[in-house]
Amino acid sequence: MFEAAIGLIIESGIPGATLAAIGERAGYSRGLVTHRYGNKANLLAHVHDVVVADWINRVQQAVGDHSGREALSRIVDALHAFVREEPNEIRAMYLLRFASIDPSAQFRTNVAKAHAAQRRDVQRWIELGKKSGSVHAGIDAALVAELFCSAADGLIYRWLVNPKLPIKALHSLLKCEVVRALSLGHA
Repeated sequence: MFEAAIGLIIESGIPGATLAAIGERAGYSRGLVTHRYGNKANLLAHVHDVVVADWINRVQQAVGDHSGREALSRIVDALHAFVREEPNEIRAMYLLRFASIDPSAQFRTNVAKAHAAQRRDVQRWIELGKKSGSVHAGIDAALVAELFCSAADGLIYRWLVNPKLPIKALHSLLKCEVVRALSLGHA
């Protein structure tokens, strides 16, 4: 059902990803999808959370025991790999994230939790880098973490709007700028 939901979300948008259509595409009845998830909001939250879990796993494996500039560089590399390897998952996740700004979106809590966890992890890696000396001591870790996450989200948004964007070059530039910014003490 997960793959069916991803496919429908990226082909027909969130309105077109009905429980009936997802069940039909997956080879099941609408009743089974409804029984499993209860409603569309729960299914959409599940899809978002599964993709986020994949993303978190990729980031944690890429970062390993690294911190500071090296950790953030590795996150940028993991993001580029995710775009290349799972473009449909990332498209669906971002469609859900953007839809979550609607006050009536019932899965917005899921998105907010994912954002908070990402920012918290990035902040922690920056703070560890400050302690180890790989990040300038004057860096505001919370502020830079928020900016880093925002830049990554913005890059993905721009790629979703324009798939011909030079995504590899932009990821390389982002990586260079992150390393440079963390070496300076202005943030």
